[in-house]
Amino acid sequence: MEYPLPQFLSIKPKVAGPFNFRQLAYIVGGALISVIFYFTMPVVTFLIIATPIMGLSLVLAFGKIKGFPIPTIMMRSFFFVFASKKYIWTKVETPAISMPKAKKQEIEKVKDLTTTLKVTEKSRLKDIGKLIEIHPK
Repeated sequence: MEYPLPQFLSIKPKVAGPFNFRQLAYIVGGALISVIFYFTMPVVTFLIIATPIMGLSLVLAFGKIKGFPIPTIMMRSFFFVFASKKYIWTKVETPAISMPKAKKQEIEKVKDLTTTLKVTEKSRLKDIGKLIEIHPK
């Protein structure tokens, strides 16, 4: 039985028309600042100041670089500029691994075993291969 899976989870809900809340906040914020300048400054100065403010608010609301919104890129670049860039490697203390020393008696036993090799008629490589496959460690 097939179950419907939700898709397009990254789509944000629309608040006013085609705008989501963040886009609407940038546009309204830019418009409010422009309205304040309209009532406090002469028309020529208002046009000189309000045009870049509205342009900036539109870029912040709709602009994307490589799929990332402009405010996200601005925030990440701010943290990159002011974050520490000093990476210090620290050695992790682990106990030293030492192999136990072989005793002279054990060395003599190994030498005795190597001098008395038994030659078999049939190769045991297949049996050893099966043991390795069954017991990997």
